[in-house]
Amino acid sequence: MNAGSITKWLAVAALSALCLLTFNPGVSAQDSPAQDPPAPAKEAKVAPAADDAAAGEVDDILGLPTSEPEAVAVIDRYLESVGGKERLKSIQDRVERFRNKKIEPTNETIMKMSRFLKRNDGALMIREEWQLPGLGLTKNNEPLNFVQVYDGEKAFVKAMGAVSPLAGKTLIVFVWDKHIDDFFCTFSDNGYIAKMAGTDTVQGKSCKIVELNSFAGNQRMLFAFNDEDGLLLRKTWQEGQPPAVITKEVFYEDYTRIRFSDDRNQWIQTPIAKKIFEDGELSLEVNFDEITLNGGVSSNIFGRPDGRSFEEVRREREAARAKEAEGGAEGEAKDGEKKPVWEKPKPKPKPVWEKPKPKPAPKPDQKPTPAPAPAEGSKEGGR
Repeated sequence: MNAGSITKWLAVAALSALCLLTFNPGVSAQDSPAQDPPAPAKEAKVAPAADDAAAGEVDDILGLPTSEPEAVAVIDRYLESVGGKERLKSIQDRVERFRNKKIEPTNETIMKMSRFLKRNDGALMIREEWQLPGLGLTKNNEPLNFVQVYDGEKAFVKAMGAVSPLAGKTLIVFVWDKHIDDFFCTFSDNGYIAKMAGTDTVQGKSCKIVELNSFAGNQRMLFAFNDEDGLLLRKTWQEGQPPAVITKEVFYEDYTRIRFSDDRNQWIQTPIAKKIFEDGELSLEVNFDEITLNGGVSSNIFGRPDGRSFEEVRREREAARAKEAEGGAEGEAKDGEKKPVWEKPKPKPKPVWEKPKPKPAPKPDQKPTPAPAPAEGSKEGGR
């Protein structure tokens, strides 16, 4: 890999981090902790009713806020509408293939994605494969391909054949809001408190609004559930700090039944189209082409991708730079050396003929002198 290729790889790596922020609309960097996750995310377990009652008593004693029963009832109805909590929890692996269309005032970028999710001893493993337009960074402007994986403990990204670990905020953004079942299956175990926030009309349908607040108080989200069938139609939240605060909305459309591959009698409902707005302007469209449940995804695909490490690429880049610098120094030394006279021959004097003298002006033609007339009495042609 030459220096130019390395530069392109670094540009691609930076672009992949930007894509994580751009194409993951449900996360705000300032809402996430700066450190790495201390341990793999574990699936929440449903405690017995007696334990729930005891937990409620502890909350009352400590003065901690609890979710309003009416809001919990709206959420429970939604879970039943999409298949039921128990059926959702029975999903062991999930594959989604979809297209993200990023919409800008003067441009549209379409990215193809495949997402693989699998439970593993309570942890959620994630693999994403991204395909972006070449953007002038590849030969013949071929598509850019990324692979990002998380096995429950370690995460990596592969771009242009080189592999780098994912950590810090980049890792948090990658694993954030990824659910093999549904966010509302474990919202309370993840520290969210629900309460009613009135009613609204969304897409011409009457809805109940449920407000969710994180226990830390740094996240507030509003969810609109359809009165008719209980399905989720809209999610609203804000990102940024005053005065640069952006209001974001996700609209969920085209709910479709997806049957389990290992049991065709089992199904869930999920939206296969989403539209994301920023301050009222359409920003991103998500359209699903395929969703597979319990298809038997192998755990091997969540390991480190094949490829050279970023450290190898970095060392090669430094060596290439050093070689270029050494080559430049040698060139300067050669230019400064005293060269033999024959290498710099003196210019030869130009011959005179190279600078011809001006021609003299032509002489006028002489008129012929007439012959004298013969004397009288002379004979011409006499013998």
